[in-house]
This record gives sequence, C-alpha cells and structure tokens, in this order.
Amino acid sequence: MSTSTEWALVTGASGGLGAALARKLAARGYRVVVTARSASALEAVAADIRRDFKVEVVVEALDLSVAGNATALCDRLDQRGIDPAIVVNNAGFGISGAFVDNDPERLREMLQLNIVSLTELSHIYGRRMAARGAGRIMLVGSMASYQPDPLLAAYGASKAYVLSLGEALNVELGPKVTVTVLSPGLMDTGFNAASGYETPEGLRAMILPPSRVAEIGLKALFAGKPSIIAGGLNTLMAIASRFAPRGLSAKATYRMGSAHADARG
Repeated sequence: MSTSTEWALVTGASGGLGAALARKLAARGYRVVVTARSASALEAVAADIRRDFKVEVVVEALDLSVAGNATALCDRLDQRGIDPAIVVNNAGFGISGAFVDNDPERLREMLQLNIVSLTELSHIYGRRMAARGAGRIMLVGSMASYQPDPLLAAYGASKAYVLSLGEALNVELGPKVTVTVLSPGLMDTGFNAASGYETPEGLRAMILPPSRVAEIGLKALFAGKPSIIAGGLNTLMAIASRFAPRGLSAKATYRMGSAHADARG
C-alpha cells in the first residue's frame, strides 16, 4: 500500500468521470475516498484502484442528493481521521425536457446535489484548507455553464452557479488554496441515460473519453487554473458563445433541441 499520508475525496465516483478522476489521483500516489449512492459499484471501482495502484481506498456510500448528507459525509471522514488535501466535487445529474414538465422531486434532488451539497462540501473543506494554508478543490461544471440552455434549463443554471462559485473561490482562497472548475463537454458516460438527453448527431464528434477529461482537469487543478474546458472544439464553442447575444444563443439551442426531440418521435 502507498505510504502517502494525503487523501483525495471524489464524489460521484461509481463510474464515468468520477471513477476516472479517482484512478488518476491514485496514479499520483494519493489515498482516495470514493463516494456515491451505489455501494457495490464503488466497491468495484475501489478494488480496481487498489489492484492497479496499490493505494488505500475508502468507500463511503451516500446519496448527496439528500439534504444533510454532505455534512454526514464529512462527519464520517472525521471519524476515520481523514481530512482530504484534495476535494473533487464531481457528483451531479441533469434533467432534460421542458422545465414546467420536470418532476418536482427530481428537480429538488438535482439542485440539492449539483448546488447545495457541492457548496456545503466546498465550504467545510475550503475553510479547513484555508486554515492550514494548503489544499485543492475541483468543481465539475459543464459546457452548459456558458449559455442559457432551453430544455436543460435548471441543469444549465445549476452548472452556471458552479462556474461562478469556483472562479470566485479561486480568488478568495488563492494562492495557497486553489479551486478549479472543470467543464467536460460531451463524454461517453451514463449521464445521457440518467438525464433523458440524447446527443445530437452533429455533436457526437466532440465526445471525449472520461480518462482524457480527467487528465485535462487534474493538470489544470495542479497548475492552479481557475477553470478549464476539456477539448479544443468545446473551448472554441464556449469562447464563441460569449460574443453571441444570449437571447439569440438560447433560441438556437432550443431549436436544435426541439428538432432533435422531433426526430426521435
């Protein structure tokens, strides 16, 4: 097992980008805490990391879309004597479709996970890192952070919050504590199935593997960058969106989403 005394916490680590981030951190010698809802999926991820990197991995199965569970997670780690040097707020999900048709309970769970729990974990561990004068926090945003997103309205708004919060905290807490927002763009994960969103044909060339996105994000994190967009084409699209009127951009996004929904029947 690794002799490193530093821990990294990764939320939403049962698969996809979260699992990739946990593996990349383990490859750098960090002990890793993985958390998500599914204990069995987490145990499988943990077993692979232990086998491949010979580091200590702690599994904490917890649903962060439930109010109070972010604090409960911190309490559990305190009981284990774990105070992470790196916190990766990756857990999140989206809801697609017309906002007024979104299920109210599912909407509440999404906002609790994407915004409230992320904020609580950042606040608790950000305060501790500031007190000891060292630490790194990653917040996983989205390309949806950069423009209004009709048919993904509340999800896009939640990720716009993440981008704004992270870039502000990087200034407040820096330079000793750095906060980096990673905006992945499209990836080959289970996100679409969970959100009910299907990638339009014209955008599929932009899909990146989670391992590549994780490497881009961690490189930015260790360099102290406030934000990073994964992929050159995604970066160009985000830059271009800043020059387009937001109303026009929203209407174009809505037309594309509506046309895709019609094509699916």
